[in-house]
This record gives sequence, structure tokens and C-alpha cells, in this order.
Amino acid sequence: MSCKKDDTLVDLPDGSISFDLPASSDVIEMPVSILADATTTLEIKAALTGNAANEDHHVTFAIDTTKISGYTAKYGPALVLPTSAYLFYKSIVTLPAGATKSEAAILNIGQQTKLTEYTTYVLPVVIKSVDGKIEGPATNRVIYYVFKTGKPLFVNRTGWTIAGFSSQNSATNAAGMLIDANNLATYWASSIQQSMPQWVSINFGKEVSFISLTYYLPTILVYPTQGGYPTSMRIETSMDGTTWVNKGVFAGNIVNKMQTIDVGQTTARYLRFTVLASAKYSNLYDAIFISGIMLTP
Repeated sequence: MSCKKDDTLVDLPDGSISFDLPASSDVIEMPVSILADATTTLEIKAALTGNAANEDHHVTFAIDTTKISGYTAKYGPALVLPTSAYLFYKSIVTLPAGATKSEAAILNIGQQTKLTEYTTYVLPVVIKSVDGKIEGPATNRVIYYVFKTGKPLFVNRTGWTIAGFSSQNSATNAAGMLIDANNLATYWASSIQQSMPQWVSINFGKEVSFISLTYYLPTILVYPTQGGYPTSMRIETSMDGTTWVNKGVFAGNIVNKMQTIDVGQTTARYLRFTVLASAKYSNLYDAIFISGIMLTP
């Protein structure tokens, strides 16, 4: 009579599978720059307490966003890292027979430029199951991967609104196009029936600190032959939208369809961008075409 092999896994002791990390801390802080997108690969391993396993076991890691409350209660305000910024490339790993440590799970971090400046983001990682069992060997420990962003390449435009403008050629080319997410295709065009100066004011919705302003010409505008670009501008700032501080008058100096204007260290809630003079559009009109305005902190 032949013998049938028992393929049933022997259960590991309760709480015997944890993170292969020192028990002294539940926080791993990772440096992150939001100046450029780059993939950062994190490796996460499980560890078995006691003797080595007699057979292979499978450990599943997971992101548990409900655990963010545990972090904020202990360490202070934070946001969950958005799903667009990470990918759990490999969440199920093997703890081989004869070993006390698993192979590495792979967690990729990216899309940093979409994160908000000066913000703490957290990814709470848990061991979801061992050999498909949610309860039992898996520890209830939570590891918080913490990402603190710093100075951005440009000030985030979320929350910006148009406070006023002198004119616009149509709803398609409205002043609001200056602060949308596209600095190339969409644009503000002043009315071809108006003369200079033409202006637009922006409400940041909060106090913003910056040292320079960059404006862009739209891709559709043939520069310089078609005209329609500023040759002289005044930049003003305000804390209340009523009293304005003149930051200077600047000559046009467009390179690669953009110009950066240094205004010195400035803190404001409002910005007014006034075109005092322009190259005539199609040699006929005083209209200007500007695709976007950005601020450098």
C-alpha cells in the first residue's frame, strides 16, 4: 500500500511573523525630493521568531490606510501618500524552509512632483496574512514609511483663482487659463479691441513666499514673428487685494518662449501682472497671449 504525502502546512505560532526591522521604532523616514520624478525602490522583509521554518510559508504585505490615525495620534499631522505615488510591485513573498527571513517585498515610490510642498506623507504597511490566514502568525505591528517633502521647483497653484482682469478675447482664452495645469496649450488672450496696458490679478488663497515669476507663451504663438508678447511689464503684490506694492517694471526678455523675472524675496496673497507694452499681434493688434504664470519659492 502506497503512502500519501500530507501537504498541509504546519501552522506557525501566533505572532511569530513580523517585520525584519528593529523593534525600537515603527517609523522609517525616507528622503523625497519633489523637484523631479524618480522611482525609489523599498525592500520589505518578514522575519520568523524562534527556530527556522520546516517548510515554505507565504507572507502578504499590504498598505492599510486606516492606520494613519495611529501615526497622527502619536507623531502629529500627516497625509496618506496618494495611490498615484506608489506601487506595491511585489506584496507576496516566500519565507523559505530552513530560513528565518523572507525574500524581499518590493514597494516602488514615484510621481513625487505631484506631491505638495512642505507636507508629511505616510504609508502604513502591515502584514496582512501568512499562508492566506489573516489571524494567527502575522503580527499586528504597523510600520509607517514617512516621506517629508521640502522646497518645490515651483509654488503649487492649487487653490489659486483669478481675482480680476482687464479683458479677454473669448471664454476659450479666458484669464483662468493662466493658472490651469497646462503651460503650453491653453492661454489667456487679451481682447484684440483693447489697447495696452492689459492686466490680470491672481488670488493665491493664502500667503505665498516666492523670489521670482515665470510666464510662458503658448505653443500656438509663432514667436517672435507673430507678435502678441510682452515687451514691458509691471509686477505688483498685495496682502489684501486692495493695497499694492510695486515690485518693478521689467523689459521683455523671452527665451524658449518663457521669461523669469526676479522680484526678490516676497510674501503675498495676491499678484497683479500688467503688460505695459507689447509687440503688435499680426502687426495690427495690441493683444497679448500668455499661457501660464508660475512662482519660484
